[in-house]
Amino acid sequence: MSFPCSKCGLCCQNISQIRALDNYHNGNGVCKYYSFDKGCEIYEQRPLVCRIDEGYQAFFLSVISLDEYYQKNAEICNQLQEQYRYDKKYRVVIK
Repeated sequence: MSFPCSKCGLCCQNISQIRALDNYHNGNGVCKYYSFDKGCEIYEQRPLVCRIDEGYQAFFLSVISLDEYYQKNAEICNQLQEQYRYDKKYRVVIK
C-alpha cells in the first residue's frame, strides 16, 4: 500500500514553512519546480521530504505507525484543500 495522493498540488504550493525546502522556492511559498499545468517537474528526483512513503521510512518509522502517518498526512492534505476550497473529489481518503 502507498499513500493515496490525489495530486492536487497544494503541498507543492505551500512549502514556505518547510526548512528542508528553503532552496526550492523564491519567497512565494510555491516550489520553483511545480508547474500548475504539469505538476512536479522533478518528480523522479524530488526531495525525500516530498516523498510520503520514503519519508516515512527515513524519518518516522520508529516514531509512529504507517497508518498514523498516513492519517496525519491525509488530515493536512484535506485541511489545505478545504482552506483553498478545492473540489471534494481531491480529498484524500485512507481505507
